[in-house]
Amino acid sequence: MSNRSGRTVVWGHLILLTVIVGVVVAYLLDARGVSLRTNNLLLVQPAAILALVLAAFILPSIFPRVEATEEVETKEEVETKVETRGDLFRIFILIAALAGLAFSLEVVGFDVATFAFMVIGLAVCGEKRWWVIILFSALFTVFLIYGYGTITPFPFPLTIL
Repeated sequence: MSNRSGRTVVWGHLILLTVIVGVVVAYLLDARGVSLRTNNLLLVQPAAILALVLAAFILPSIFPRVEATEEVETKEEVETKVETRGDLFRIFILIAALAGLAFSLEVVGFDVATFAFMVIGLAVCGEKRWWVIILFSALFTVFLIYGYGTITPFPFPLTIL
């Protein structure tokens, strides 16, 4: 970003939003290409429309207005915007936790894998109270398992629930 008057482009966000919208549109077109029956599109089409609407709301923030009167950022302001090694380490932990979730679904069960992912995710993202981490993860897992079970007849493996 520059400090001249006008609009700038946050390229990283624009690229990410473009990829997300592209995947959503491709998935919707693929689902519609298979079948236009309500059972096939019951979740896909409303979720895709919601994703596209949310992307439209996000789009203006990718082109922020920069005023000519804004002063040059101080060194401290620039340093707070840069990701630290700890931030990158937390990102890689979350990536590893998501990969662990994907690979352990059938091994330990959908319920245990989801609960473990939620515990790791909440801890990595900064929640310090362990009772909140355990309670929220358990409630989320129960609602996910039973909610997903009511809308999808697929018998996914469970260990506890």
